[in-house]
Amino acid sequence: MILVVGGVASGKRTYVRSLGYTDEQMSTDVRSSSPVLLRLEDVLQTGVPSDEDLARICAKDVIACAEVGMGVVPMDPTERAWREAVGRTCAMLATRATKVVRMVCGIPVVIKEEPQCPASC
Repeated sequence: MILVVGGVASGKRTYVRSLGYTDEQMSTDVRSSSPVLLRLEDVLQTGVPSDEDLARICAKDVIACAEVGMGVVPMDPTERAWREAVGRTCAMLATRATKVVRMVCGIPVVIKEEPQCPASC
């Protein structure tokens, strides 16, 4: 699984397209069969995902999420909890991901990349 993070309008969707995915293969719905999940931060508006939804998220080829943890800490407790859920979920997904990319001004910066195992191993 590839995790793509970055600010709003930082080029996440364009990067996913560069991986060969079409707009039709992208969805914001965890329960969709699409290989790409966009806007993970919206999925987490209702709190930490259930184990079932978390398994669906981890099964995706690519997950894209806006970074929401930078900047001023919200005063509203609900917004702070959401921000916390997004950060913790992304941290967990990053440990499971084979590749983590942070988009900065449309430029993909690879944070983590596990080597691909040849077919013979």
